[in-house]
Amino acid sequence: MTFNSCYFLAPMASYTDKPFRNIAKEYGAGLTVSELISINSICYNNPKAFFLARRNDNEVPFAIQLFGYEIDLFVKAAQKIEPMCDIIDINAGCPVPKVVKAKAGAYLLKEKKHLISIIEALKNNIKKPISVKLRMGFESDSINDIQFYKDLENAGCDLITIHARLRNGFYSSSVDYEHIANVCSKLSIPIVANGGIDSYEKLKMVKEITGCRYFMIGQAALKKPYIFKDLINKQDSKKDTEYI
Repeated sequence: MTFNSCYFLAPMASYTDKPFRNIAKEYGAGLTVSELISINSICYNNPKAFFLARRNDNEVPFAIQLFGYEIDLFVKAAQKIEPMCDIIDINAGCPVPKVVKAKAGAYLLKEKKHLISIIEALKNNIKKPISVKLRMGFESDSINDIQFYKDLENAGCDLITIHARLRNGFYSSSVDYEHIANVCSKLSIPIVANGGIDSYEKLKMVKEITGCRYFMIGQAALKKPYIFKDLINKQDSKKDTEYI
């Protein structure tokens, strides 16, 4: 996997659609990811699923993010959309109640062995790289340990994005960058730091703490999609009109 920049656009349902991702790429996002797409909808050939999976010509590389639970459906869905992307991404971080209730998203952190089995099955059935985007744990008493991350790597995961909040922290709780640092220092695959990066000054702090090379930007990109250019240029724009 090669990226034009170290700053990735996070997948966000109802926001990071094809037009928005095009803007992010124009400003320098090194990786863009589809909105989360249900493995069931792909397997049943739901037109909306394939609409969400469309990519822009400038989206290279491009990841399609899948969510669900059943291993066989993960494999079938991945095989269907593999020609449409460069990376298959597994959503193991969505905290939304209806997703968790369906045993998808962050719920997979409650069944870590099952998540590992999903990765193993995908690795045995598709050729594209596999990534997983997850939270640091489902609850405070079940924070992911290093062995879990090593198991993900050994199962065939090529890249891990860590949103260093718990499931019940949703999108506004404090971010535990030390958790990411611990993982980054012990795994050989790329680790992407995610959570709370909204400026170049914040990026410098996160980079110093985590030691990560790659970073994923979510909410801040919705307010200022040019943040990717800011990070590349190592500056913070004083005014929005500098880029718009």
